[in-house]
Amino acid sequence: MSVTSAYLTTAKNLPKILVAIQNAQAPKQFSTRFLASLGFPSANDRLIIGVLKALGFLTPEGTPTKRYFEYLDQSRAKYVLADGIREAYADLFQINTKANELTNVDVKNKLKTLTQGQSSAPVLDKMAMTFKSLSQHADFTVTSAPEPEKSPILVTTT
Repeated sequence: MSVTSAYLTTAKNLPKILVAIQNAQAPKQFSTRFLASLGFPSANDRLIIGVLKALGFLTPEGTPTKRYFEYLDQSRAKYVLADGIREAYADLFQINTKANELTNVDVKNKLKTLTQGQSSAPVLDKMAMTFKSLSQHADFTVTSAPEPEKSPILVTTT
């Protein structure tokens, strides 16, 4: 199954966490201590670490990946997040290429099928809420994050 089982129990701090990540210097390892240093010491907030791993922002050990560093570029962040969501929820996007536009109820129903009934209703609710909350902060208008613009190299001769 290519749908992450990582989820948040509440998404109330998700926008603030995403902004804090972009405004902070990237850590060598993204840990609960680092998250607390950003102002998010709650146990509920710690679940973002598993979600970031699922999105490909962190390695299983918690080390920031190339995608994490690309996300720091605020001009590309929404596209980079969309790529991570497409990857973490690949089976959902295989069912519906515009899965991010589905209602919470539709997402929950699709996840129930994809998890083959292995997840309880409360877990499916949280998985769907996490997906929809993440999707609100992403831009799915392009199929993958555009490459950063390269500045032309000026060569001067004297």
